[in-house]
Amino acid sequence: MHKSKKALFYTVILSISVLACEKQAKTDTVKDVMDGVVTRLYEKLNSSELDTLSETYIKQFLTRDEKEILAKKFWTFEANVPVTVSLMRNVDQEVIPFWITESGFKKTDLVVKNEEFTYEVWQKDFDKGEIGLGINGFDRHRPVYFISVAPQRKSDQLYITNVNPANYEASVMQKGAFTYHDWDGLVLTDVPAELEGQVLFTTVRGRAREAHLLGAFRHTDFPSSDKPDQLLLTWSADPKTSMNIQWRTNRAVKDGMVKYWKIGKKDTLTAPARAFEMEDRLLQNDRYIHRFTAQLSQLMPGTAYGYSVGSKTGKWSDPSEFKTEADKNQGFSFIWFGDTHHAKVWGDMAQKAYARHPDAAFYSIAGDLVTTGLYRNEWDNLWSFSGDVFSKRPLMPVPGNHDSQDGLGAWMYKEMFSFPENGLANQPKEMTYAFEYQDALFLMLDGTLPVKEQTAWVEAQLKNTKAKWKFAMFHFPPYNFVEPYDEIRQEWCSLFDRYHVDMVMSGHMHYYLRTKPMFGGKPVADPSKGTIYTISISIAGKQKTWPEESYAVTRYKDGPLYQYITMKDNKLTYKSLDPEGNVKDEFVIEK
Repeated sequence: MHKSKKALFYTVILSISVLACEKQAKTDTVKDVMDGVVTRLYEKLNSSELDTLSETYIKQFLTRDEKEILAKKFWTFEANVPVTVSLMRNVDQEVIPFWITESGFKKTDLVVKNEEFTYEVWQKDFDKGEIGLGINGFDRHRPVYFISVAPQRKSDQLYITNVNPANYEASVMQKGAFTYHDWDGLVLTDVPAELEGQVLFTTVRGRAREAHLLGAFRHTDFPSSDKPDQLLLTWSADPKTSMNIQWRTNRAVKDGMVKYWKIGKKDTLTAPARAFEMEDRLLQNDRYIHRFTAQLSQLMPGTAYGYSVGSKTGKWSDPSEFKTEADKNQGFSFIWFGDTHHAKVWGDMAQKAYARHPDAAFYSIAGDLVTTGLYRNEWDNLWSFSGDVFSKRPLMPVPGNHDSQDGLGAWMYKEMFSFPENGLANQPKEMTYAFEYQDALFLMLDGTLPVKEQTAWVEAQLKNTKAKWKFAMFHFPPYNFVEPYDEIRQEWCSLFDRYHVDMVMSGHMHYYLRTKPMFGGKPVADPSKGTIYTISISIAGKQKTWPEESYAVTRYKDGPLYQYITMKDNKLTYKSLDPEGNVKDEFVIEK
C-alpha cells in the first residue's frame, strides 16, 4: 500500500472508532418498516399467496415512505467532504435492488472478485454530509453488497463518522481484505487499481435477511399452545444445589411458575419464572411465543425431584423429574453429540441413548444444534424430535456457526438456554462458560467468537481448577483434513498441553475422528502425555474425499454416532456408539 493511502486508511479508521455513534432509538428503521409490512401482509394475503410473493407485488404494496426508508436507512454514515461511493453487487443476484438505479447509481466496467464470487461495481457521487444506502433486496441473496468510499478530490482529508450499523469495522480496499465477518477467510483476489486504498465497509452475509420477503414465509410443524411444552433442563449455578427449567407456551399465557418436590415426599415448593416474548416474524403459524425460565436453588445434593411447570390460572405440564449432583465424588457418566442440525435421525438416537444409558447425568452438543439459528421452526424440530430427554437430564451445549447464522449473532440460541455467566466480561454472556461436575472441569467455548480474546480466560480456568479430569468442547476441530485452525492450535491447544486437558470434543466437519494423544502438534505415547481430540456427527456425513490423517486412530465417514463417557475413581471409559448401541470406537484412560 502507498504511504498516502495508508495514511488515509488510518485516519478514517480512527474517525470511525472514536466518533461512530450508537444506534439511536428510531421508529423509521428498516426493521420497523419490515415488521409493519409483514403484519399487513398477514392481514391481506393467505398462506399460498404469501408463498408466491413477487418483487413487483412487494414494490406496489410498499408505501412511498416505506420505500424511502428501505432505500436510505440500511447503511448510513457521514462524510466531511464530497465522496464517491462504490457499491460491489454480486452478479449472481437475479434482481437488482430497486433503489440502486432509482437513487442514481451507475454501473461501471469495473469488476471485483474474491475466491468464490464476482461483483459488478456501481458508483455514485455524494455531497458531504449524511449518506444513506438501501437494502440488499427482498430475496435473501447471501453474498450481500459491500461498499468502498473515497474523496472526490484527492487532496481532501476524509473523515467518516456516525456509521450505522456501527458494529462492523472499516478496512482498506485491497487484495487479501475480507468483506464478510462471518466468512473472514474469504478474501478479495481482484481489486481494480481505481479502488485500491479506499475505505472498505465490512459487513455480514446475514444482512440479506433484514428485508427478506420472497420465499421467506415458513411454518412450524409443532406450534405452541396454552399448555407448556419443550421442557428443558440446564444449569447456571452449582449442579449440586440448583437446576434451571425452561419451557414454551403461546402468547396468551402471561405468567409461569414451577411446582417441585422431593420424590417420595408430599411437600411441594414453588418457584416463579420469567417470561421472554420470542418473535420469528416470518413464521406464519406461530409468529410470537413466550419462553419461560425458572431457576431453582437451595436443592439437596444427590436428590431426585419431581416437577411440573405451568401458570397460576392456566394449564400445567405432565410431571417430569431430575436429580441433583451427589455431594461426594461417586463417579458419573455423560453423553455428547456432534452436529445435530435439528434432524429426526438425531432425535431418535438421543431417545435411544437415554433409554440405554439412564445413568447419564447430562448431555452436550458440540455446536450446530440447528441449521439456521434464527429459524424458530428448526428449534421446534430439535425439541420435538428429542422427545422428553432434556426434561429429565440437563443439556449443556456450545454454539456452532449455524446457530449464529451468517454473522447476525445467536440471540435465539441464547434465549433458548440458561447457562453460567462466568465467561468473558467483554463478550456475550452464556456463550463461553465453564462448570464442574464431580471431579471434572468442562470448558464450553464459543468458537464463533474471537479466539485470542478468550485465551486468558481459558488459561485462568485451567490454572485455577483442582479437577482431576479436564474437558474442552467447541465447534471447530483443531485436527481435521478439511480446514486448518492455526489460531485455535496456537492459542488454546498450547494451553491444553500446558495444563493437560484430557479430551477436546468438536464437530463441524461431519465425520468421526479420534486422534492419538497430541502434544505440541505431534502424537505422543499415551494419554498421560497429551490430549485426545475427537470429532463426532449426529447426522449423515458429507465428505467426498478421504485423505489420510497420520494423527488419527479411528475415523468414520458417516453417522449418526453419539459418545458415552463414564468416569469413576481414576478410570475414564469412552465409547462411541451408533443408534442401535453398536460400539464403533472405544478406549480407556487410567490415572
